Amino acid sequence: MQSIGHKFTIVLLLTLLVACSEEPAAVKPTPPSKEAKQKIVKTPAVSESVSEVAQKLEPAYAYDPTGRRDPFQSLLKIKRSVVEPGNAPLTPLQKYGIGQLNLVAIVVGKGEPRALVVAPDRKSYVLTKGMKVGENGGEVIDVTLDAVLVEEKFYDFAGDLKKTLREIKLPLPEGGK
Repeated sequence: MQSIGHKFTIVLLLTLLVACSEEPAAVKPTPPSKEAKQKIVKTPAVSESVSEVAQKLEPAYAYDPTGRRDPFQSLLKIKRSVVEPGNAPLTPLQKYGIGQLNLVAIVVGKGEPRALVVAPDRKSYVLTKGMKVGENGGEVIDVTLDAVLVEEKFYDFAGDLKKTLREIKLPLPEGGK
């Protein structure tokens, strides 16, 4: 054990001796010779201003983004609503997204099934089949025992009309599954 400690001490001392040796003298830069000074070519003074030169040069290419999509926008998130503002007055339920509506109750029995939803403004609304719901022109297509099915239409990034089925579900009872 002592031999390892002695070896370590010797290596440490040798390292310190090598590190403490004299440093080489710093190299001083030499000034340029007369021949080198004569070879330096001075540029003539520019008489034209930058704006005059810019006016003479025509741009080689100019990008025109009109009618094209933003290349930095995700293709998965580009959706354009079918509902155009100003065409028809919106119902109160068309002012909110489908995810903002809370399904409270569903009544199934005689006649058409109905669902009771609460909007973010804390007002309650009754949904039946065919009603317009959501910001993307959604329409209630079915009211089942535990959910309301809404079909939304939108234009994707390529301009094709797409349909998606969204579901507003009843919340699970507390403590149960």
